[in-house]
Amino acid sequence: MTRHGRLIVFVTLLAILGALSVTSVLRPIYTATALIVVEPASSNLLAPGGVGQMDALNNGIVDGIVEIMRSDPVLARATELADPFELADFSSGFDLQPLFLGFFRIDAEPLASGEAGRAQVLKLMHNSVAINRRGLSPVIAIRASATSPDFAARLANAVGEAHIALEVAAKSANLRKARDLVQVQVEGLRGHVLALGEALENLRAVGAVELDGSTTNLQPQIAATLRSLNLARDQYQRLLQRSSELEEQAGLQLPDARLVAPASPPPDAGFPDTKTTLAVSALVGLAVALALAFTFDGLASGVRSTDELAEAIGVATAVAMPRLGASRFDGTSHADQVITAPLSAFSEGMRTLQVNLQRSLMSRAGGQVVFVLSPGDGEGKTTTALGLARAFDAAGRSVLLIDADVRSAALHRHVDVPLAGGFEQVLAGDVDIRQLASMVRKDPLSKLSVLVNSDRSAVPAEVLFGGATFANVLRGVRASYDITVVDMPSLHWSAEAAYILPHADAVVLVASWGKTERTKLREALVAIRQAHPLPVPLVPVLALQPSIIRWPAPRYEPGYSSR
Repeated sequence: MTRHGRLIVFVTLLAILGALSVTSVLRPIYTATALIVVEPASSNLLAPGGVGQMDALNNGIVDGIVEIMRSDPVLARATELADPFELADFSSGFDLQPLFLGFFRIDAEPLASGEAGRAQVLKLMHNSVAINRRGLSPVIAIRASATSPDFAARLANAVGEAHIALEVAAKSANLRKARDLVQVQVEGLRGHVLALGEALENLRAVGAVELDGSTTNLQPQIAATLRSLNLARDQYQRLLQRSSELEEQAGLQLPDARLVAPASPPPDAGFPDTKTTLAVSALVGLAVALALAFTFDGLASGVRSTDELAEAIGVATAVAMPRLGASRFDGTSHADQVITAPLSAFSEGMRTLQVNLQRSLMSRAGGQVVFVLSPGDGEGKTTTALGLARAFDAAGRSVLLIDADVRSAALHRHVDVPLAGGFEQVLAGDVDIRQLASMVRKDPLSKLSVLVNSDRSAVPAEVLFGGATFANVLRGVRASYDITVVDMPSLHWSAEAAYILPHADAVVLVASWGKTERTKLREALVAIRQAHPLPVPLVPVLALQPSIIRWPAPRYEPGYSSR
C-alpha cells in the first residue's frame, strides 16, 4: 500500500473536505430536553388525605401519557404557547432550501393561513419534537430541535406545559360534566320537594275541615306525605352538597404529570456534529482509499514478483529492490542507504546485484562497462545505477558513474556535487574531450567518481552517441576504472539505446513493481539483442517492491554472543 500513499491521502482528504464543506453549509440544529415525571394524583383533594395522595402507577399509564403528548391537540396547544415563531425556526434536517433561497435572494414562503397553516405547523412540530419514556421509569423526555437554542428550549417546555394544561382542563371538564348531571337531579328533586310540600299543606287543610264536619281521619296520609317530604329534602341537600363539592374539585385539579426539569437553551448545536462527522468521513475515506488501492493492485498488469520478471526476460533469477518510504530531497538519494545503512534490505539487494554482475564479468579482461536502463521513465533506474556503483566501490573496485541519460539529467539531483559543465557538452563537441577529466567529481559518501549533467539536452542521439567521441570516452574510462556504471536513457528513447547498447559489457534492466508490463519487457529485450550482436550478461532488477511483501531484513549477531 506504500506505493498508493498519495492515492490514500488524496481520497481521505477529499472525504474530509467534502464532509467539512457539507457541514459548513448546513444550518446548525440545537436540541433541548425537558423532563416530565408521571405521578397520578387523587382527583378529590377535599377528601381527608387527598393532598399528596397518589394513585397506583403502572406502565400503561405512562405509555398512554406518552402517546397523548404526541397527539395533535397537545402539539397544537404547544405552538400557541411557543408563539411567536417563524417556519425557519423549526428544524428540518438535511435541508438546503434556505441556502439556495438566500443565495438567490428569494424570500422564504410565508406561513399559510387557516387549516393549511395549522397542518403545516403540526407537520413541523412532529418533525422537531421527540417524546420518549426513559426506560421503565416514570420519567418522560421531551426533545425539541430548532435552529436557535432559545426556541428549542421554549418549544420543549411548551409541549410539557401544553400537556399539563390540557390534562388539568380535561379533568376539570369531566368534573363539571358530573356537576351538571347532579344539578339536573337537584332541579328535579327541588320540584318534587315543592310538590310534596304543597300536597302536605293541602292535606292538612282538608284534614282540618273534615274534622269539623265529619269523623274522617287523614292523619295517616299526612304522616306518609311528611315522611316522603323529609326524605326528598335529605336527598336534595345531599345532591346539592355534591354539586357544590364537584364545583370546588373542578377548580382544584392537579395533573398526573409534572415538569420536573424544564429545558434550558443548549450552548452548542447538536447537528451537525462536526468532529464526529469529520472522524467518520476520515474513516470512510480511508476505507474507500484502501479498497481502491487493493483494486488497482489487483488490476495492475505489471510484473509483481522476481520469478515473473525472470521468466519474462528468460534468465534464471532476478534481483528485488524494496520500496523505501522516506522522502527524498535534492542532493540525497535512496541509494545513500548502501553507505548509511549497510545492513538494510535495500543495501542487501544492491550487494546481490553487484555480486551477480561481478560473476558475469569475471571472464572479461580490462575495465568493464555496465549499462543500467529501464523500459520507461520513473522506474528507479537512476537510484539503481547509483546504488550499484556504490556497492562496487564498497567491494574495493575503482568505479566511475556516468550520467548518460541526457534527456532527464536526474543524477545530479541524487548526488550533492558541484557542477562543472555537462557530459553532454563533451559529446556534442562544445567542450574539448581533454577537459573531461576536470568534470569528474567525487561522491561525498564514498570514493566513487561521478560524471554528471547539469541540465537536459535536446541534441539528437546520433550527434551525442553516434560519433567517435562517445566511443573514445568509453575507451578512456575502461583504461582508468575497473567498473564504469552508465545511467543511460530509458528505452522510451529508442534511438539513444540503439547507439549506446553496442558498447555494453553487461546490462541491468530495471522494472518497476506493478508498473512495467510484460510487453514492455519483451520490447526491451528485443532492443538489447538487436543492439548487441553477441550475448551480453543481462541482470533484471524488480525495483520499488512494496514493503508489505518484502523479505525481512536479516538480523546479524555474533556467532558466540554472550547471553
